Amino acid sequence: MPTKLKKSVKTYSRQTGKTTTEHFYLHATKQDELVRIANDTNANPKLRIKCKRELTKRRIANAKNNK
Repeated sequence: MPTKLKKSVKTYSRQTGKTTTEHFYLHATKQDELVRIANDTNANPKLRIKCKRELTKRRIANAKNNK
């Protein structure tokens, strides 16, 4: 299962009567947001490490695509 930024949220629409689930995966998060969390000293250390790993993964992928 992909790594999550935070817990999933279920929202209930009273008009349609349906429940939708919104997931917060690291691979779907913008790079600016990941950098902000990774550099935030007040953030949870486990979350900071997750963001740093995702950033290194993306930079390696971007380097391969630019060649």
